[in-house]
Amino acid sequence: MKRGLLYAIALLIVAGVAVGIVWRIQQMASGVTVGASPGPGQDLNNRDEATVFIPKQAYLKDACEIPHEWAVRVVRGWVTGGPRDLDIAVVPHPPNYMGSFVNTSHSAPYDYVQEVPLVFYGPGFVEPQGNVKLDREITIADLAPTYARLMDFDDFPKRAAHPIPEVFKEGAKPPPQLIFTAVVDGGGWNDLEQWPDAWPNLKRLIAEGANVSDAIVGSSPSITPATHTNLSTGTFPKTHGVSAIAVRARNGRIVGAFSEDDGNPGYSVMDPTLNLRVTTLADLWDLSVDNKAEIGMLAAGNLQIGMVGHGQAIKGADKDIVAIRKGKRWKTKRLYYEGPGYLNGEGNGPGPFIDAVDRADGKADLKWMGHDLEGEAIDATPAFAGWENATIQRILEKENFGGDGITDLFYVNYKAPDKAGHKWNMIAPEQRDVLESVDDALGNMVQWLDDNVGPNNYLFVVTADHGQTPLEVGGWPVLRNEIVADIDRRFDKIDNGVSIIERTSASSFFSNIDEMEANDVTPEDVSSFMSRYRIGDNIPDGGQIPKGYEDRLNERIFDAVLPGRKLPKLLACTRAAANS
Repeated sequence: MKRGLLYAIALLIVAGVAVGIVWRIQQMASGVTVGASPGPGQDLNNRDEATVFIPKQAYLKDACEIPHEWAVRVVRGWVTGGPRDLDIAVVPHPPNYMGSFVNTSHSAPYDYVQEVPLVFYGPGFVEPQGNVKLDREITIADLAPTYARLMDFDDFPKRAAHPIPEVFKEGAKPPPQLIFTAVVDGGGWNDLEQWPDAWPNLKRLIAEGANVSDAIVGSSPSITPATHTNLSTGTFPKTHGVSAIAVRARNGRIVGAFSEDDGNPGYSVMDPTLNLRVTTLADLWDLSVDNKAEIGMLAAGNLQIGMVGHGQAIKGADKDIVAIRKGKRWKTKRLYYEGPGYLNGEGNGPGPFIDAVDRADGKADLKWMGHDLEGEAIDATPAFAGWENATIQRILEKENFGGDGITDLFYVNYKAPDKAGHKWNMIAPEQRDVLESVDDALGNMVQWLDDNVGPNNYLFVVTADHGQTPLEVGGWPVLRNEIVADIDRRFDKIDNGVSIIERTSASSFFSNIDEMEANDVTPEDVSSFMSRYRIGDNIPDGGQIPKGYEDRLNERIFDAVLPGRKLPKLLACTRAAANS
């Protein structure tokens, strides 16, 4: 009797365990979290390592295989909430990219477009160390709190980034009279290393100052408006709001980073209030000293305006100096900023710099490497950096930057490497020439600061907003129009001329939610379709297979495709994989 009872109890225990195992398998297969779920607002980065998310959907299973650091960069770069939760984030399989066989893009979480120089130079403040390797992540967002510490500006708010005190001399006093920030557009390490002899001045600044090794831009997409705003705010697009060139406004419309125009229209429609959700260092510092600090910026377009911030759009603030190129002149949006009229006076144009580039080959024929200098946009040529410098120095002198005891801030974007990289690619000899021109400009600017501000009175910082994608590595140039057409063929059954996808960018597909709902389609459905999309699918019907891709038609194009609302799950599952 006892033996029979014990046998029955044992059977019940086994059955219970079996049911528990089946239940656990079902939970795992259904895509639920095994372990405690995070509460509202809980940081997924800090979840217990034993909590492992095992997704059901094919697109999420694929996305969960990307490196965790990629997922972190993508999440930092995505502004959550509202319609943006239903847009679709994409990470092409490297070295694939959105673009063409000539014009590559650089909006990605990969190391080769993320890694940038972060060079500090200033004999009065910087400890000469050469390359400095630190045992923590360093991003260009760390510049804002680093500047604040050097300026003794204790009221700069605590955000995602942190100061880098290791580069400074111990007890360096007083604060610098001027902090000058030079952003080499597209001048990430992979671009510099492609042309190692093109930047001797930058090498000297590293040797006599400090370059923080392994610094990254910190968020994806690694694109101009987002990364320039990172360095000025001490945080990332998830918080500051400037995520890309084309973004979702709070009301759901697709607009530009700093304009209603969803491109880069220039100076006339600049609006810093549209997407910039936090204050910059310049905003807060100028207010703290009753607008007595000089704040300035010069750039080729409006996408860099996040470096200075809101200008007079903030209550109590004054107009900062902002100069944006308009043809062969400099302009600004006078509602928010000041554009000195003297910049466009007699003899202040780019002519002498165009002439110098023209005559560099010994012939005055308005040609540079076979290109018509009058026909090319000047900001894609070696003439631009010299013209930028001449304009900057005119501003610094006229406005007395660095001339009193209050720290002034000036920011410049040296555009030519990015423009030439898009036009001819970073492996083309044109890129070497424009990098040399920017390096010459860096050396010239340091000399000017030595002579006019004093070698012990300024901090000079050189960084970049991203690297570039070289053509030679065989990436597939993703044809976005063909993907959208294939999505519509698969999902759009309503013949109304309206697409399932409203617009695309190099890092996301903007969902047309009304059209999706009308077709009973979800962003998750589209993500699953795109996650298995292959090179062969991306060739239009009747199109020729490009040489070298005949045996690659079955390669998947994307490493990750998922709706914005699933990004927390991506962060959780990649972290679990990294810790397993």
